[in-house]
Amino acid sequence: MMDAEKIKEQFFTVFCDMADFAVRELDFGETKLYIAYFVGFSSREYMNKYMIEPISRAYAAKEASVPLSSLITNIKIEKVLDFPSAKQAVLAGNAVLFGDIREDVLGISVFTKNDSGRSTNEPDTENVIRGPHEGFTESGENNVVLLRRRLHSEKLKRRAFSVGTVSQTDVSVLYMEGIAKEELVSLVCKRISAIETDAILDSGYVEIYIQDGKAPFYPTVGNSERPDKVAAKLMEGRVAIVVDGSPVVLTAPYLFCEAFQVAEDYTKSPWYASFIRLLRFVSYLVALYLPALFVALFVRHREVLPEYLISSVSEAREKLPFSLFWEVLVIFLIFEAVREVGLRMPKAVGSAVGLVGSLILGDSAIKAGITSAPVLIVVALAAVCNFMIPPYMNANILYRFFMIVISGALGLFGFFTAIALAALRLCAKTSFGVPYLTPFAPIDPQGLRDFIYMAPLWAMKRVPISIVGKEIRRTSGKK
Repeated sequence: MMDAEKIKEQFFTVFCDMADFAVRELDFGETKLYIAYFVGFSSREYMNKYMIEPISRAYAAKEASVPLSSLITNIKIEKVLDFPSAKQAVLAGNAVLFGDIREDVLGISVFTKNDSGRSTNEPDTENVIRGPHEGFTESGENNVVLLRRRLHSEKLKRRAFSVGTVSQTDVSVLYMEGIAKEELVSLVCKRISAIETDAILDSGYVEIYIQDGKAPFYPTVGNSERPDKVAAKLMEGRVAIVVDGSPVVLTAPYLFCEAFQVAEDYTKSPWYASFIRLLRFVSYLVALYLPALFVALFVRHREVLPEYLISSVSEAREKLPFSLFWEVLVIFLIFEAVREVGLRMPKAVGSAVGLVGSLILGDSAIKAGITSAPVLIVVALAAVCNFMIPPYMNANILYRFFMIVISGALGLFGFFTAIALAALRLCAKTSFGVPYLTPFAPIDPQGLRDFIYMAPLWAMKRVPISIVGKEIRRTSGKK
């Protein structure tokens, strides 16, 4: 066992430039104890309540013959055998007790991490009218608890990792034993273990490292701030990845159809939910292809359009200085600039700036002869529809831009060729070994009950076989 003064000296040598590092000395006559901790990172209340008070009472009552690890009243303690472990414990927010502890260890690490943080409010990115109004927070431990509150089962397993050579960020992998495939769990754990970086500061960092491919266009890892949504995905055989410090929990695998599913759908009538999902899918197609189709027809294939439509658009564009192709591109870029300004401005003024900016710029652009009303309507409709599918919103912006360019250059041939190539690419795409377009390609009859058409919950009798690889019955149906 190392001498207490040497341990103290090592601590101050390692943390010499850290003004918030402190060592509290406890002198009980012949016995000297020390508590190493970071001010603010370790809770003063926890250290007083679980360490200083019980130890002081024991020495005052001359009951110090009891091992110190038994006097500490915190449920979570760990015996530290060497200095690197003690240093890491302090860096994790724990308090390390060392000195004359009369045990064959260097010290005792006590969990005193200050857990004060944001409360479990409803996430702004996934609002619902009917359903739980709580979301994940920046505490990884709290996020795991929120999932366990919904799944009271011994089958909910958790594997822990420490990722980042400097940050040493806690990353947890959760899955339902017996439902999730072992191959999937092993693959996720393998990819997380293979991450080599200095710091993981958000779950987005982990997502980039573990996703399929080096730079996938569409996401292959899902994310959510809603515990109920993640719990539902766990019950379907997916794996959840919780990163300490991030309120966004990742799920894998992630399939194309998930973008059209919302947690609130399952609390509504299946008829209305199916209608809304069809509306989302149509909006997705409009957001991607309407501007490109408009450009292809009016630039390259005017002969297929009715005469009244051609004359209406030509009249509106009569005095414009540039072609329709460039007009669509310019208006498209202006809209994205206004949207970005609205996102980056403070919340109190961001929405007002975006709304007023769009109205003033649109109206002024028409009056100044910079754009025409038909083009503005087409671009605005496509832009609004893009907000219906948040998971694909950013990717769709780039894809829509590409479609406009290829349609303007090659007309309908380029338009349909680009669609065919994109469809083939999506058919070949996988997410952690699961075909990305499941249940549409390949066809999964059970999975199709929860795609565009949504069957009643009692009719979804089995877990999607494409994810779990076997038949698992969820319900016997409605009697």
